[in-house]
Parts: sequence; C-alpha cells; structure tokens
Amino acid sequence: MVGLPRWNPQLAALHERELARGNRNRATLAVARKLVAYLLAVDKSGQPFAVRSAPAAETEVQAVA
Repeated sequence: MVGLPRWNPQLAALHERELARGNRNRATLAVARKLVAYLLAVDKSGQPFAVRSAPAAETEVQAVA
C-alpha cells in the first residue's frame, strides 16, 4: 500500500492530512478504508473505477499553499 497514494491524488491528500496529525498507522488505515469504499462503490454500480477530479475549492487551496 506504500505506492497507492502516489497514483491517486485524493488518496495522497487523505494520507498527508492523516500524517499531519502525527500517526503513520492512522494514515495507512484511512487510505485502506477509502479503498474499501471505492471497491464497494464499484461492486454496487458495476462500472469500472474512474478517478474524479478534485473539487474546485480543494485545488484553489493547494494552488495558494
């Protein structure tokens, strides 16, 4: 699971937020929970997974920082 946040910007942002709280295990578990949510959504919808673009407010905050 080490490489997953690199391939998905949403997972990377989640991982960084949890790392900022100071617990690497919590960050890893947060990413794992998000992946399970993705898997359940794909299973329920029957459509392939597609990474969504980040919301406008989130991209603006990253651009300012």
